[in-house]
Amino acid sequence: MKELRKQQSHGKIGEAAVSAKCWMHGIPAYNTAGLRANFAGSDLLIDTSDPRRKLLIQVKTGYSPGPDWVYMTQCSGEGELSTPKFVADFVVFVNLDKRAGIQHGHDGTLDFCHLHYFVLPRDQANALYLAALKREHARPLIKTGGVRKLGNLAVNVATTDMAPYADAWALIRLAGSAPTVEGAGMGVAPSRGEPRQLNGFDPASLLAAMRQQ
Repeated sequence: MKELRKQQSHGKIGEAAVSAKCWMHGIPAYNTAGLRANFAGSDLLIDTSDPRRKLLIQVKTGYSPGPDWVYMTQCSGEGELSTPKFVADFVVFVNLDKRAGIQHGHDGTLDFCHLHYFVLPRDQANALYLAALKREHARPLIKTGGVRKLGNLAVNVATTDMAPYADAWALIRLAGSAPTVEGAGMGVAPSRGEPRQLNGFDPASLLAAMRQQ
């Protein structure tokens, strides 16, 4: 069998794990493989109470940088200071235990217990990402004092900021049962910089409803 690269397999493991966790929480989830052109920036499709409406989820997987930080994703460049990074309705950040991720040899030792999930509505994901990006951009280079380049920068957010979204699968369930906006159907993810409107639910209201449960 062809040897697997962890850079590829960890992404697939994250997507599969999020799909499984969705089903475990009563959320019908389907992979968008083969439909990427129509659902750019998304990995999973979620059924809602309205058969005409779907939710889109993007999954970002990487090593946990430590107990005080949550890894979000890599920055592609300075353009992300002015353009939203995420366009799907929800982004699920999957952090792998670094030791387990490095040591496993695709032998089954990497398991669900080594994965930690943070479920964010798009607006909250973009806000936290941008704040972290601006923080890094404002931090001068140690040796030269020059401006820090953002390309391929690993963007991390404080665990305290991500804590409200840890295993927040209820957010997706609540969004899936929200009333449909008149005329809203299944959205198609737009090009980067033109976020798709969240049809039928308000992220702030979802967070408030989840905290009351």
